[in-house]
Amino acid sequence: MKEKLKRDQPVAYRILENALLGKSAAHAYLFFGDKGCGKLKAAVLLAQSLLCEHEGFACETCDVCRRVEENNFSDMIIVDGSEKTIKKEDIMHIQEEFNKTALEATGKKIYILNRVENATADAMNALLKFLEEPASDVTAILISEQLDKVLPTIVSRCQKIPFRKASIKDRLAFSKTCDMDELDAYLCANLTADSDEIMALSEDENYQDAKAWAMEVIEHFYDDPYMTLLTIQNQAFNDKKGNDRLQFSYFNEILTIFFRNVLMQKSECRDDTWNEMMGKYSKKQCIEYLSICVSTKNRFSKSVSVKLLADSMLIRMKEVADGE
Repeated sequence: MKEKLKRDQPVAYRILENALLGKSAAHAYLFFGDKGCGKLKAAVLLAQSLLCEHEGFACETCDVCRRVEENNFSDMIIVDGSEKTIKKEDIMHIQEEFNKTALEATGKKIYILNRVENATADAMNALLKFLEEPASDVTAILISEQLDKVLPTIVSRCQKIPFRKASIKDRLAFSKTCDMDELDAYLCANLTADSDEIMALSEDENYQDAKAWAMEVIEHFYDDPYMTLLTIQNQAFNDKKGNDRLQFSYFNEILTIFFRNVLMQKSECRDDTWNEMMGKYSKKQCIEYLSICVSTKNRFSKSVSVKLLADSMLIRMKEVADGE
């Protein structure tokens, strides 16, 4: 992972390497940047490096490194805000556990909050208090895709580490070397900036379901929005295992990509259906559809029902279509 970090994120690599070699690691870090930049993997690497006996970045092969990678290190807690809302109870649990004597021989304690912007107001305030009174043996690693949604007072108490996407041109060129069709190559290159994740994403069942439903909307919404709405209501986002949130995220992102392509009147996609449908929608419609997608994404970060959010999104789009 450290070689990948050095190659893909040279700024982040240099900042962290200097801190590790100089024994001057901050008590709190904030990794920020777009989705798919490898921030969570980099956070795990930093946790390994703070705990591993190897100088500088971690060896990634010792017992400690392996257990951190497997999230099986007793004095490390990861709360993933991409899977659920981070609540005050999550922060209080970390504080309670870290007030106890360290269980591991390193004596160091680390917590990682992925997608910290998806924390409730109470959780943010509890986290701020925790950061204001840092213990010498505790390191916080926060990860955000939407920095403007994190309390400025939290941001100011962390060392900010920027993560940048590879260019879409480079990502698309890589995706076309993988064994996938033109539409998957284009969408996966847009949905993730991590080359390691592009192929895995194309094979992910949640992504494939989301793509099918998004293409249902793209192909049929312009001429029969009512029936398309009924189809999505009856067939989509019925997963009871929590995958519906991930599916809806992909669904909304794919529609966002399509409507942006229409507005720009160009696309790097070589899929015939995608390009044919771009000619069916007016720019006026797509401006409103794109606005709905963006506002839906903003609402999605809160604790709301995916089913209700999807219905609301498509009903608003139908109103636009009916008004034409």
